[in-house]
Amino acid sequence: MADQLLRGKRRIFIRSVGAGTINALLDCLLEGRVISQEDTNKVRDENDTVMDKARALIDLVIRKGPESCCKFIKHLCEEDPPLASKMGVHK
Repeated sequence: MADQLLRGKRRIFIRSVGAGTINALLDCLLEGRVISQEDTNKVRDENDTVMDKARALIDLVIRKGPESCCKFIKHLCEEDPPLASKMGVHK
């Protein structure tokens, strides 16, 4: 369910998210053991632009399944409520 929701909102996220929100989400997801340190480093280091980092992050979370997507949405709502609203997602 949540993974399908994120798939549908992927483009909005990629085009709208800022670097600060990406870093905050990476930190939250790492703390919550949704992603590994290696995943975090890949998103941060292997992508040059904010849009590339956003794409890598949302695709990573979607691949991890619905539970990870729910946690991502929860953290997004906390870290960037205007973006969460724009995407039409909520806790």
